[in-house]
Amino acid sequence: MSDQPQPIPFRSVLPYLGAAIVMLTGIGLLGLIQQRPLIVGHGFLRIDGLSALTMVLAGLIGLTVPPSWRRIGQLGALCIALLSGHLIGLALGSLIGTLLSEDRRYYLSGAGMAAGYLLIGAGADSWWLEFSGTGLNSISFVLLLAGAVIAVGGIETISRRESPFDPLIALIGLTALLRLYSVGPWNLGWQFATLLAGSALALGAVWRAVSAEAAQIAESWLQRAISGLAMVAVGCATPAGVVAAGLLLLHLVVRRLGNPVSGTAPWAGWMLSGAVPGTLGFIAFWSVSAAAMAARIAVLAIVVWTVALLLILAAGRNIAGQHHQRSSIVALISLGGGLASPWLARWLLRPLSDHLQGGLTPYGAIEPWGWAGLLALDAGSRTAATAPGLALLALICLIGALAWLMLRWRRGV
Repeated sequence: MSDQPQPIPFRSVLPYLGAAIVMLTGIGLLGLIQQRPLIVGHGFLRIDGLSALTMVLAGLIGLTVPPSWRRIGQLGALCIALLSGHLIGLALGSLIGTLLSEDRRYYLSGAGMAAGYLLIGAGADSWWLEFSGTGLNSISFVLLLAGAVIAVGGIETISRRESPFDPLIALIGLTALLRLYSVGPWNLGWQFATLLAGSALALGAVWRAVSAEAAQIAESWLQRAISGLAMVAVGCATPAGVVAAGLLLLHLVVRRLGNPVSGTAPWAGWMLSGAVPGTLGFIAFWSVSAAAMAARIAVLAIVVWTVALLLILAAGRNIAGQHHQRSSIVALISLGGGLASPWLARWLLRPLSDHLQGGLTPYGAIEPWGWAGLLALDAGSRTAATAPGLALLALICLIGALAWLMLRWRRGV
């Protein structure tokens, strides 16, 4: 037998190549739509901040999942939904993306989202996205929300069934919710339903993450909890909430790239947990709380910080194993992303909130504060929260220290 390494089959590399192409295409499109969305073919092709950012996230996620033809198909279907300015394209992209999943439970998610889009088109004056606002009603919204909840992990959370987390399906569901802001504004009942569903998902999933014994199972629940927090941010229906959702998804992707459960140095594991001030996870958790405070929803801010504390605790419990250089590199990337959050908010996330502005309320925005940090502004343009700020840094350090003490106590019992 030869000791020479065997060549990697091209069919195993092709899914990663496709994911890289999607990611690079999204980055290129971000440079084109900084000022306004790109509309081609009388609205048939619509490229905006949501399209470009989600393509970047989907491409990065594609680099973290096992290669398969199903994943290539899911990426293609998601791109169809992202770039389509027609409701039928949105429905088909969402449906095909979920039907290509290996888990049949997600078929119901795709059916709900597709039915919601089709119902909007049937009741609207036009099937084109920009002119379909009259078709958005409670039935179509509930169908889309139910599809998104299932995509994020609602069935697993309710049934307490342990199964791997599918980040691409979750991204499809959250993107479907965000795209509704392009259709029209939400009423208070829809916002409340989204906030309630997201909070329940986040709390249920993070509790399972804390109580899980196996590291891989805990990581799956942890990622579901982060996705639930992203749904909470979307439900705020403000530019601040939309930016927070983008930051949370970026944190989720960075954590998947680092894969700390496979082994990591303690310092890198804590950086990827979001407990260290200045990291991307820290900024993401702050942004959701800031969106709630800017909207004057104090109870929601309490829920967010509770979930954040438990997320840090769950992540800290699984910092062990052999040190891998990959996790250390990604941890430094997380730190760099957090420190560069003003630039990320301006270049990467500002188009997302600006292009969805027609469906958002003015009750909160997150603005870059030079290179010093971020400001959360309320409806009166008054500062509701800052990052970094001395009080907030102290609070985060206190939460991180409390999580560390609880972890040491648990190991000592």
